[in-house]
Amino acid sequence: MKSFEYKRIIIFYFFLVVGAVFGQESFEITYAVESNFDLSEMQHEQTRTMASMAAKAISDFEFQLLINNNESIFKQSKQLVRDDINPMLYELASGFCSGNEVWYTKTDDLIKRIALLNTDPSIELTLDEKVQWEITNESKHIGEFKVLKATTTRKLGSYLEEIEAWFAPKLPYSFGPLGYNGLPGLILEMYRGNVVFKLKEIQEKDVDIKLPKSSKEMTFEKYFEMLDNNMAKIKKQG
Repeated sequence: MKSFEYKRIIIFYFFLVVGAVFGQESFEITYAVESNFDLSEMQHEQTRTMASMAAKAISDFEFQLLINNNESIFKQSKQLVRDDINPMLYELASGFCSGNEVWYTKTDDLIKRIALLNTDPSIELTLDEKVQWEITNESKHIGEFKVLKATTTRKLGSYLEEIEAWFAPKLPYSFGPLGYNGLPGLILEMYRGNVVFKLKEIQEKDVDIKLPKSSKEMTFEKYFEMLDNNMAKIKKQG
């Protein structure tokens, strides 16, 4: 992280204290994205090449977490496609870090989170679960903030997703990437599979959170059941 970004975070903390007095709790947090692929474990050269190119595309991505008092929305920023990377690879890379999802959460409703898939027609997925975090004693510093490590798992159909999050207790906002919430502090860094979300910038600014309209609604359980069934059909067909 560059020195001027550290300064912006320090400035943010000052405004956070001042904002607590005046009731200003509206922020825009930007996350950079890094891939965590282990190319040495990939046996096929074509797979390694694709993963390497996807990693290059992922490094161009940014995500935004908008916070307005007790609600937030998390989404991928608009992406400029470089000439030296196939646009289809950007689509693949975006899928790795769930760039087609828009997450909406509220602090007064820790159980329900909403993900909006950028599909045609758009699908609204509702998740009725409370994230069970295990907060550890491990700590480190991200910029000027001391952060603590927390872990959790979430079942997605037949797949178990493992999450490692680093949150800052001094930033009392129970939000983070991909709708993960419920921790006593803002998540500044999060590891999810082969993707890492890392804090790039925090700005105090007025944000207007508008929930995009969707055409269809279903639960996460139904959605991943549908995906598992489709995968089973594909395997059966050979």
